[in-house]
Amino acid sequence: MKRRLVTSAWLSFAALTSASASISAWASVDGGYPYQSCFEIAADLHKVPLDVLLAVAATESNWNPDARSHANAHGIMQIQWPGTARHLGVNRVSELYNPCLNIDLGARYLRELLNRNQGDLERALAAYNYGPTRIEKATQLPAGAARYVATVDKHRTKINGKSLAQTARAQTVAARGVMRFDHRTRAEKFAAVLNRQISSADFSSARSEDGSFAVTMTVAGEGLSPSDVRRLRTLGWPGLEQH
Repeated sequence: MKRRLVTSAWLSFAALTSASASISAWASVDGGYPYQSCFEIAADLHKVPLDVLLAVAATESNWNPDARSHANAHGIMQIQWPGTARHLGVNRVSELYNPCLNIDLGARYLRELLNRNQGDLERALAAYNYGPTRIEKATQLPAGAARYVATVDKHRTKINGKSLAQTARAQTVAARGVMRFDHRTRAEKFAAVLNRQISSADFSSARSEDGSFAVTMTVAGEGLSPSDVRRLRTLGWPGLEQH
């Protein structure tokens, strides 16, 4: 039986999939971390501690969305191509240079590694760095993996010294909800219509883990305008009760 169009208010999800989409709205502001809103959304969606996700990005790329390593790892979370990327459903290396998608992939991979290691964060981080099979076979962490874990821990200490709540308030981009569709084309068309009609937000579509296609709204600057709120309510957009 086909799923009907459903909405899920306040379901966090951010993975911009269009290589041509502008990413300027995702930049950090004073007091915030680069792409912090994307980190917050990914951390919530995949149930990975925000400070861990931020610390991994700091360790992997020093926040550089264009980073590429000698091991053919790409982007802010250094997703390895082609193995890890294809395992996560990415078929084009160019997609890894979309910062918010890359962050979402990194968070999803970390959640998978945490599950594989029964929630052991140290071994999950080591697996992120060395590869899950190599770590699962090791009774003791290799020296390089242990150094990686220690570096992530140092970044976590710095991040936690800087109030996450404070930096979150400084970020100007926020997720405001998701609408889900059965078919990719419907989601893409709906996002395109909204991008033409709504001036104070951006909309993107991406496939979710449950097989549905999510249209996500992000809001920049001063937030949604009153006219855009009214228009979105008319369209049945979820999560607007506080506006």
